[in-house]
Amino acid sequence: MRAIGRWTLVLIAVLAAVPAMAGKIGFVDAERAVASVAQGEIKLKELEEWANPRREQIEQMRTEALAIRDQIEKQRNVSPPEVVAKLEQDLQTAGRRFEDSGRSFNRELEAKQSELLGEVAQRVGQVASDYAKANDYDAIFVLNAQPMIYVSEAADLTDVVIGLYDEQFPVN
Repeated sequence: MRAIGRWTLVLIAVLAAVPAMAGKIGFVDAERAVASVAQGEIKLKELEEWANPRREQIEQMRTEALAIRDQIEKQRNVSPPEVVAKLEQDLQTAGRRFEDSGRSFNRELEAKQSELLGEVAQRVGQVASDYAKANDYDAIFVLNAQPMIYVSEAADLTDVVIGLYDEQFPVN
């Protein structure tokens, strides 16, 4: 009976110590931080300026493919089969060109985004890490990197990191 009492006391002591051992953790919404710091806003604007003409070209290709499809529908019952077959071949070519251009654009966009925002993202990580060390955090996690049920507002350090980043890396 005394053994059960001792184990109960040990269990209570362990359970009481668990919250103290859990440590201090925080979360940073890295995407929002990168997009919100002054340097990130400039880089995102630069990315948009680079991407917009390419998006317009791809949209033009899509419009051309749709126009050919409409032409096929109009010509299907009134034109000779050879004309319709030629239009269908043109539609297939235009569709492939549109799809290939879209895939190529997405690859180029990812590379350009990494090129332009990579340094900002690294600096955001470093600022968060420095803040964590200076304020005795045991861990800082990327918010939205994994499903979470609850994160308190006090644990979200994104705005703090954004402010510190802009202080450390001002835009000229």
